[in-house]
Amino acid sequence: MNCEYQHEPNRHRRWIRSFQFVALSGLLAAAVTWAGSVYDHPLDAAIMAGMAAPECAGVRKITAGSLLPARQPDDDICRSFFLYRTTFPDATDNERAYVTSIAQDRTDEFRQLIGYASLLSLAAVGVALALALAFRSLHGRYRHSERR
Repeated sequence: MNCEYQHEPNRHRRWIRSFQFVALSGLLAAAVTWAGSVYDHPLDAAIMAGMAAPECAGVRKITAGSLLPARQPDDDICRSFFLYRTTFPDATDNERAYVTSIAQDRTDEFRQLIGYASLLSLAAVGVALALALAFRSLHGRYRHSERR
């Protein structure tokens, strides 16, 4: 009966360690996936400056995604906004919609990749944990053999 009581804390420790392992993997996967999504879909300050500039009113009137009737502006401030506006068929002409569009693109990419990143992270953390346990075991055996 006393042996049974001693095994109970070990079982709880294993459950806690398993939970920590899964939580660490999930946190790592989410952080890496979101960082990659932010890197892939940056907010371009030059585009937002062009949206706010009054001299870019002609670029605002261009239909999104249509390159044929458009002429590239001479202003440096309007050039990035022009390229954005003519490249993407769903390009917006105001800053709030642009930020919302980029946030939606980031979220879509995150949702698409989080499953793969979770599996990869789980494997990476598992390998790191296995290596740490193997090192700990070998180090313990080495120290134990030195004591004899």
